[in-house]
Amino acid sequence: MGGVEIAMAVEDAFSITLDDAEATKILTPRQLIAAVQSKVAMASATVCLTQRAFNLLRKSLICHGGWKRSEINPGTCLPMLLPKNQRREFVHKVITDLGIKQPPEYVRAGWVNGLLFLGPTLTGAMVAFATGQAIHTLGIWIFIGVTLLTASLAWRLTQPLCTEFPKPLQTVGGLARWVMTHKADLAHATVPGWTREQIAIRVHDIVVEVLDCDAKYHEDARLVEDLGLG
Repeated sequence: MGGVEIAMAVEDAFSITLDDAEATKILTPRQLIAAVQSKVAMASATVCLTQRAFNLLRKSLICHGGWKRSEINPGTCLPMLLPKNQRREFVHKVITDLGIKQPPEYVRAGWVNGLLFLGPTLTGAMVAFATGQAIHTLGIWIFIGVTLLTASLAWRLTQPLCTEFPKPLQTVGGLARWVMTHKADLAHATVPGWTREQIAIRVHDIVVEVLDCDAKYHEDARLVEDLGLG
């Protein structure tokens, strides 16, 4: 568990991602520092903001949903992750964590949109035919009026059926991009550049905080054997 905490803290501190394959190869603090160096050196400001948004989002999702870190990646399907009956409440908790006031807009399922088009159209046609004026100008206006009125009413009544994520938010990565554009203070927390010394000090603080190993810490100590990583 300590390894996951260290990886997440490092990702959050430097706005980078350490995938599981990379993390398993890191055996010492020196290797961890080198891994961070290789990533922050290549990171652009835009990538940092997107990555930071993803890291914050994943941290909140894990906190509230109990998923494993490996289960949350940019390609994870959001509708599969969050069932409809939990979606609104869960997303509200997450965006509150992130300091965002308004949740993303939900949309109706495709079949509901189909009924919203077909139902009012059929209703308008039936009323127009019932008046016996279907092929006359009056019938056309009746058809248009009834169709628009019915569509407006149906649109309001089906608001509770807006439970689907829109197309841009079908993945965790999509939601992370949404977070990036809605979290006003995201850029202020992003550090534009790091020296090797700064990285080393920050890594030291993270490892010592998680493993409580200040007396044993040095950059070539082995995380498992020497510093007590379980």
